[in-house]
Amino acid sequence: MSSLLEVLVTCDSNNTLWTCSVWDPHTGCSLMTYKGGGTAETRTLSYIGDDYVAAVEKTKPVLHIWPLNSHQTVQGMRFILPGKASALAVTRDGSYIVAGIDEKIYLWQIASGNLLTIINRHYQKVGVIKFTPDGRFFVSAAEDGMVMVWSLATVAANPEVEHVSQAKAGQHDPVYIFSDHSLPITDLCISKTGMHGRLFTVSIDRTCKIYDLSSGELLLNLVFDIPLTSVVLDVLELNIFVGTTEGKIHQCSLTNPPRSRDMLLNTDSDCSTFAGHIKVVTCLSVSLDGETLMSGSNDEQVILWHLRSRQPIRTIRHKGPVTNAFFAVNYPAMFQTVFSPSVILHSLERTLEKDSDDVTEIEVLTKKKISFWPDIQQDEIYSSYPSREIEVEFKHKELALKEELDNLKKVNASLYSFSIQRALNSISGGNNQGSDQGLNKKKKKK
Repeated sequence: MSSLLEVLVTCDSNNTLWTCSVWDPHTGCSLMTYKGGGTAETRTLSYIGDDYVAAVEKTKPVLHIWPLNSHQTVQGMRFILPGKASALAVTRDGSYIVAGIDEKIYLWQIASGNLLTIINRHYQKVGVIKFTPDGRFFVSAAEDGMVMVWSLATVAANPEVEHVSQAKAGQHDPVYIFSDHSLPITDLCISKTGMHGRLFTVSIDRTCKIYDLSSGELLLNLVFDIPLTSVVLDVLELNIFVGTTEGKIHQCSLTNPPRSRDMLLNTDSDCSTFAGHIKVVTCLSVSLDGETLMSGSNDEQVILWHLRSRQPIRTIRHKGPVTNAFFAVNYPAMFQTVFSPSVILHSLERTLEKDSDDVTEIEVLTKKKISFWPDIQQDEIYSSYPSREIEVEFKHKELALKEELDNLKKVNASLYSFSIQRALNSISGGNNQGSDQGLNKKKKKK
């Protein structure tokens, strides 16, 4: 099984058997199950680096983290959140974690567990948070119909974080604020090029909006005749797939854009449709090879579709409505008995207030090579001479250089005076010779 290139990771609302499961998309067999995490909240399942998988429990303010090769959660640590989270995202390298709790956004550093900031700019509950592929920005969408793009470096870099109180937190400005939706946003998708690409958002106001992240402009507004619940791009980013509340998935091509910014789509004639679910489509994902589309629904089914023929290849039945499902790389840590993670975990802080006695001081040692004096190797001096002898050696060298500089100045002055004298002599000699020749010519005329 370790030869697989990609796997399918799913969660459903029935937690009697497992919280999260990993499947072989080619055979439909279960490769791994993770237990003890209750029911996972929608859009909170995520990988932490290449070593862990995490999900937020739906009924409790708890983040559950499993090693990839273990059925049980991480032992010895509990990750308690300030409240029940409705959205979660982790950077690809496993350094930072962002959670949406009610209308606030919390940012932690995973290795230290430090709560870096609390962003309070949305007016209603945050429903979706996703990082750009490079991890430098993240996008948040809420039930207030607003989409905000945040710079991770700007939000996390707070030099006076020890002095920030809970009341003064959240005073950050996003890179962009999009408020074009009139109803809650249900899902969003970001191009692989991140801030140089596009942002796709869908809402139950029946629109799919496409933004240019480099300029912050609205490029296209696709209006459907039914509320939308999920969206995903294909591998080449030539088509978008939109899930609806009635269970259908519509495919829209981006290669033939309309002349106007707003476009009303007739799902019966203008779009290719994948029809197989009978309830709301909650999850969409495209395989790494670009040949398969995965859809999860509240009808307790995960269906794998062949993209070209739009026919279902395989159906994986669950015990409850599917809350999370996506294709992922098959990490080798899942099949290793000896677990040696590269990501460091730490219990998460719940408030921004910090006691000055608990501040950890880290001493950073740096080695700087300074090659100021010529013909002297700094490493050899420091390794063979004590400090007093080094000072004496530098002074002797400095005196020698000053002496040589004075000698060069004297030689230069003497050369200058000599050249000036030669020039004056040549000019005076030439004038005398010209006067003698004039006297000789006068004598011959007489």
